Amino acid sequence: MTPVFLLLAATALAAPPNVTALSPAGGQIGQTIEVTAQGAIGDKPQFWTSRDSVRLDFAETGNKFKVIVAENAAPGICWLRFFNGEGASALRPFVIGVLPEIAEKEPNNSAAETQKLDKNPPVVINGVLEKAGDVDTFAVSLKAGQTLIASLMAKQTLGSPMDGVLQILGPRGFVLEHNDDDHGLDPQIAFTAPADGDYSVRLFAFPSQTDSNVNFSGAVTYIYRLTLSTGPFVDHVLPMSLQRGQNTKLHLHGWNLTPELAELPVDPIAANLDSFDFRHPLLTNILTLPVESHPSLVEIEPADPNAAPQEFPVPSSMTGVIGKPDDVDLFKFTLAIKQPIMIRTEARSIGSPIDPLIKMLKPDGTVIVELDDNAKGDFDPDFSFTAPSDGEFRLSITDRFNAGGSRFVYRLTALPFSSDFEAQVVVDTFVLKDDKPLEIPITIDRQRGFANEIEFSISGLPEKVTAEPVVSAKEGDSSKTVKLIVKAEPGVAFSGPIRVIGRNKNEPPIEKLATAPLAALATTTSQLWLTVIAAPAK
Repeated sequence: MTPVFLLLAATALAAPPNVTALSPAGGQIGQTIEVTAQGAIGDKPQFWTSRDSVRLDFAETGNKFKVIVAENAAPGICWLRFFNGEGASALRPFVIGVLPEIAEKEPNNSAAETQKLDKNPPVVINGVLEKAGDVDTFAVSLKAGQTLIASLMAKQTLGSPMDGVLQILGPRGFVLEHNDDDHGLDPQIAFTAPADGDYSVRLFAFPSQTDSNVNFSGAVTYIYRLTLSTGPFVDHVLPMSLQRGQNTKLHLHGWNLTPELAELPVDPIAANLDSFDFRHPLLTNILTLPVESHPSLVEIEPADPNAAPQEFPVPSSMTGVIGKPDDVDLFKFTLAIKQPIMIRTEARSIGSPIDPLIKMLKPDGTVIVELDDNAKGDFDPDFSFTAPSDGEFRLSITDRFNAGGSRFVYRLTALPFSSDFEAQVVVDTFVLKDDKPLEIPITIDRQRGFANEIEFSISGLPEKVTAEPVVSAKEGDSSKTVKLIVKAEPGVAFSGPIRVIGRNKNEPPIEKLATAPLAALATTTSQLWLTVIAAPAK
């Protein structure tokens, strides 16, 4: 991360930056990209980036700036924050890609105005559905049997307030393929051309928050990145996670995959990494895989349907596929009486179409627990289970509606039961005036019976800015909420990153960073920001 911060002179400045979107929202490794910020960045703003390989160059005035991506930059999301002496903007994602990139050009609403691409696929198109009724259309020439992948990045990663729709039009203008929600609200199509010809990819959107308006929607914040590829494109891999420090062979599944891409080795992952961006020079997309300390296994379909279920060790994770309608995958645990375990499910959350239905069973098939959804809109069930006796127990997973197919992938994780906690603050940016203390309320989520004291403190404060640690007790009001009080001596002006840290005061040692919601992006961040404003001299 780039720890850019300022100890600012005590002078009056303009309002803090307020950036709601970046256009384009990404760029290719090794390139310099001209970017426009929607909202206001102010005159001569400062910036913070989550990657040393990305830097910004601002014009004297206006909302335009350059993003310079180094040749050695790794692909993935770089977070940007703009700030001045009055405050800071919310974090915005900037995607570092590996494919050539082009810009959408208006007018391209109709078939007659279809935009012809400057570069052939694979390519990333950066665009904006900038007003109500806007439709963007792009021309692609295909050979018979050639498969085109059209994949939209908008709501899921960029926070665009849009529910995108993709269509493939044939040479005569008829709709041949249509997709609405493939991964979250973002569509994706894999289309195989029936004949040589000129085809079109059409994109439009509705609001992500539904209303009574049934017309196509648009706004300057409806930014997107549309990947068009006729090359190898990976949908998922088996397993869907990596064990830290172990060699792993990944089995690739997707489209246009050549024989040499069927199975690829991954070297041991460094101990300090919690995720790994899997890429290959022949692939036209990237997958981010979690890295874990326990084994990562793959479901094995039995040749004999009456064979014993596959062993599921605790702890470990299991990747599988509900490969056909009515398919049921079955695993077994060997547990001691009163042994508690936790089961976590990932399916919809990783872009799979499956709606998991999970059952915990006795060996004779008697159902002990049945789970569908965690909550409304959360299709991936998690639960705890305590063995009522010594012996074998079984876990089955299938699709709630008995659907199945090659993309119905899931990952189950079985862990020993353990208590834990999470901490949240309401916002990711704070402003402190040196003549008035700042209160930072912290909400504590004590999970699975966590009943220890937790001490909260702040790291990253400059000299002459202090915050006494505060303790969340085992019981009572402070077990759920506490407040950190931040104070500054007169004359201090500062703007920079901070972190709120919670430490378990008992064994085993647990340390957690408090997170704040990034509402538009449906995610959270532990990268908090503090601005200290010095009172005007009397």
